[in-house]
Formats: sequence, structure tokens, C-alpha cells
Amino acid sequence: MLPEDNILFKGIDQNDCHRMITCFNPDIRRYKAGSTIAGFEDYTDKIGIVLSGRAVMVRYDINGVRTIIETLEEQSVFGAFFTFTVSKRSSMEIISETDCEIMYVRRSEITKRCENACQCHSKVVENLLSLMSEKTINLSERIEVLSQRSIGDKLISCLEIIEDKTPQGKTPQIPFSTTVLSDYLCVNRSALQREIAKLKKAGVLTISKRKFKLLKTKD
Repeated sequence: MLPEDNILFKGIDQNDCHRMITCFNPDIRRYKAGSTIAGFEDYTDKIGIVLSGRAVMVRYDINGVRTIIETLEEQSVFGAFFTFTVSKRSSMEIISETDCEIMYVRRSEITKRCENACQCHSKVVENLLSLMSEKTINLSERIEVLSQRSIGDKLISCLEIIEDKTPQGKTPQIPFSTTVLSDYLCVNRSALQREIAKLKKAGVLTISKRKFKLLKTKD
């Protein structure tokens, strides 16, 4: 995945895009699966772009309890600029689920006005605002999932959102393992597995590896 394919540079001529990326003086790094990519306290002025691989945004509370905040696929953008402020009682990290290649750009390099006030730079700022709006929508969806009372309702709410975002003709797929899914839903892994088995037996859900289909509304 090339940097210019990212949504941050959408609508910009390829030559202009290459010139801008060079001007931004990006820092491209590679990480092995399971590595800590970033801690938010160290990257307050940086925006990260996932060029390849998959990662997760993880929050740890004061007791060390882990919660998955967001899944980051190719083209995803992350940074303190796009998320809430971490309190002194918690910490936030980006962890690679697979081998990853990340491009870092300083936020100040993107948001500053260039000398010529060129149209392509203005487009990047516009795209940045669109990304912030998209992050807000994702946060609203997350609140909708976590506001459900039972494990089964949380799971179905999550699967319905994934299903709605899946292109027509393709099978919906959970973007992470059962362990990560339980962290994302803030539930016990064993309890989640029992609930999945219960929904399968009730004919509400079919699932093979990470691919699934919701068959009817849960009573």
C-alpha cells in the first residue's frame, strides 16, 4: 500500500502527492507482530498511517485491564489528534497484530499553511477534517455497542455494524480473534464463547472462523 493511496491524500494529483509527502519529511517504520507501535504520550504531534498490516488501539486502566478501542487496517490513520485525552489513571498504545509498516507525519507539517497556499495542501487539511468526522462516527458506534446490557446484545450489535459496512455480495468477517473481540466488547472471553455457542444453537448466528451470518433477530 503506497502512502498516496491513503484517504488523507484523496483527490490529489499523484505528482502533487509525491511532492507533498516528500515535503512532509515522513518517517516510515516497520514493526513485527505483537510489537508496541506507539504510546500516545510519545506521539502527541504525530499522525500515523498504516501502509500495510493490521494493528489495534488498546487502552489499559489503572488495574491493567485491557480494552480494544479500535482496529486499524491498511490505510487507517491514528494519533492523539484523533482520540480522546488519556487520563493519568489509564494509558493508550497501538499494538501490531501482524507485521506492520507505518508512516509517521508530524501534524504541524500537515496543518501549517504552505507559502503558496496551494490547492493540494488545502485538500489534505479538508481530508484531515473528514477523517476526524469519521472517527467521531466510529466512536458513536462503539458507544452503541457498549451501551447494550447483555453480552449477547453487545455481540449482535457489533456484528450488525460490521454487516452493514460489508460490501454487497461479500461475507461479513470479524476483523479480530475471539480474545481481541472480548477485549473490544469489554467482556470475559469464556463468557463470550459461551454466548456465541448459545446463539449458534438458537439459530441466530452461523460462524466459521471469522466469517459470520446473522440469521434472525435475537429474542
